[in-house]
Amino acid sequence: MSYRIKAIAAAVLSLATLAPVSFAAAADLPVKAKAKPIADLPFFFVIDDRVTFSWMPKGTDPGVFSVRPNGSIDGTTAKQVYSFTHFDAWAYGTNFFTISMFKSDHNDPANPCTNAGVIQTSFTSPATPAACEGATEIYGLFRSTFGWNEIFNTHAFTMGPLHNVSF
Repeated sequence: MSYRIKAIAAAVLSLATLAPVSFAAAADLPVKAKAKPIADLPFFFVIDDRVTFSWMPKGTDPGVFSVRPNGSIDGTTAKQVYSFTHFDAWAYGTNFFTISMFKSDHNDPANPCTNAGVIQTSFTSPATPAACEGATEIYGLFRSTFGWNEIFNTHAFTMGPLHNVSF
């Protein structure tokens, strides 16, 4: 047999195997499928957690400065900021939590320091940079709201542009 006849025979056989197959409509199904029940809503609708790091090279603190070896004043403090933030919305309201740690450089010392900028051991020796540890500040905030419409399952606290009262 030639290649052309073999190709035609293969095509005819493949079509012949598809011929007995028929397509069923929904009415032809023996048992109709029931709709799945709607899944319950999750406890939290939205959850957003973030861990961040930022650097402020020219931060300032009122009243904090150091004197440079040439006599000029350095009023900037570099700070590293580490933060964690959490937000969620649930059936009765919202929750927000953030905590941040600010770590300052030597220009904002943690303890009283001899001299935050330089240490002068004598009038003839050169000034060396002070090795004072920078201050650490920690700030936190928590806020939680409870919607009265959600708690009491009503729309009584909706009026005009206001659609809820929270406490």
